Amino acid sequence: PEAKGSMIWIIGEYAERIDNADELLESFLESFDDETPAVQLQMLTATVKLFLKRPAETQKMVQDVLTLATQDSDNPDLRDRGYIYWRLLSTDP
Repeated sequence: PEAKGSMIWIIGEYAERIDNADELLESFLESFDDETPAVQLQMLTATVKLFLKRPAETQKMVQDVLTLATQDSDNPDLRDRGYIYWRLLSTDP
């Protein structure tokens, strides 16, 4: 789990340099429910980072991961972080 979480972090952190970052994260999201909470938190954060760097391409992906984190998760840390990101992204700057 630590290696997978680290790889997801790298994808989110350097998304502007990785051409297929959205495809890579999408492949990890397919197994979101089966992952450990640490990996789920990394996927949530990396997807939000990717959305901030490429909003037009990743709108649906960020909505899907926020739904998974807030409505389908029993983990309070994941759910709370999902709600925080959702509210931050919903505000009009």
